[in-house]
Amino acid sequence: MLVGAAPRDATVVVLAVPYGALDSVLAEVGSLTGKVVVDCTNVVERGMTLKYGHTTSAAEELQKRLPGAHVFKSFNAQGAENLASPDYPGGRATNFFCGDDPNSRQLIQQLVEEVGFEAVDAGPLKNARLLEPMMLLWVACAQNLGTRDIAFRLLRR
Repeated sequence: MLVGAAPRDATVVVLAVPYGALDSVLAEVGSLTGKVVVDCTNVVERGMTLKYGHTTSAAEELQKRLPGAHVFKSFNAQGAENLASPDYPGGRATNFFCGDDPNSRQLIQQLVEEVGFEAVDAGPLKNARLLEPMMLLWVACAQNLGTRDIAFRLLRR
């Protein structure tokens, strides 16, 4: 892996790697103290079950490993097709995010919107416990419907 100096110079570091590669990526990246880290990983085990569940989440476990970073969970509950084009006839797909650092919330919202999604703040990092299973729901729906051309959308009144 050739990460180079990019994380040292970045304000935001996005971790979009297979969970099995996370240890080597973090070792190569080095300190992420003071950085905003967006965790896009999905930690699933055999049988498409979550490794972490109701009492913690992959994002919370990552925050423990990176105590000086500001970890947010986002971009984990849709396929690559939606990341490339989140526009649908009914509007933009919704992308949820959560994290604990109040000073970085606006930055994450802006990042989600710049990718093209409607950004929805799902609150503190512990709510990653709710966002991470959404990936399993998205996969199940895609398989059942026979298409990956689906997305979540939050409706408001």
